Amino acid sequence: MKSANTYSDYDRFAWVYNKHWGSHFTPKALAVLDELVLPKVPGNARILDLCCGTGQLAQELSVRGYAVTGLDGSGEMLKFARENASAAQFILDDARTFRLPKKYDAVASMFDSLNHVMTIEELTEVFRSVHKCLKPGGIFLFDMNLEHGYVTNWKGHYAIIEDDHVCIFPNRYDSKQRIGAIDFTIFRLEDNAWWRSDLTLSQRCYSHSEILSALENAGFIEVRSYAHDQRKGLRPLTRYSNRGFFICEKPR
Repeated sequence: MKSANTYSDYDRFAWVYNKHWGSHFTPKALAVLDELVLPKVPGNARILDLCCGTGQLAQELSVRGYAVTGLDGSGEMLKFARENASAAQFILDDARTFRLPKKYDAVASMFDSLNHVMTIEELTEVFRSVHKCLKPGGIFLFDMNLEHGYVTNWKGHYAIIEDDHVCIFPNRYDSKQRIGAIDFTIFRLEDNAWWRSDLTLSQRCYSHSEILSALENAGFIEVRSYAHDQRKGLRPLTRYSNRGFFICEKPR
């Protein structure tokens, strides 16, 4: 297990993530899960929510009757997850190296979590860890931000301003290094005093071919990839897709 020192920035981000981001992407993730994964697993399937964050997706899956385990490297994220999804089990561990005693019918890693893995070697280790924890025939679904999304969207200044907190988060993308970064400055009013946190969260942009190669090296087969449109649903992935959804299986 890699401790909180590895993920201290995510600990400092947990409160604002839970308040503003945790629920935002969950309906989109569920729409893809409903189409690609959930019809193919038992009604009481064991599902691993990898990089589960503050647990909103785990809660929705638990409500539907699935046996959900959430795994994340941030202890502060998991504090919120345990409050948000009391029926799920949560584990503090590293997505690159985790080993679990149970086998799962499906693993989902959503909200571009795997873009935070910064080398292709480490991404391959994540895929190997997932492969080991799946049952034969188990399904793995994840999404990742893609090049077009970084070039198009990662170049602005944004802010959330409320009475008791302010979050300022300009983002940027270096096309040569293929690294995106968001610089957060967070102010919170607590006990009649304002507190400030500064942190940078980085992501790496992987090409479609790099992702497929890493999955193959980890032992996955029959990889399919999609874009998702709220009105039109799943569509073929193209070079103009901002985000890709990848689904594959562990061989039986």
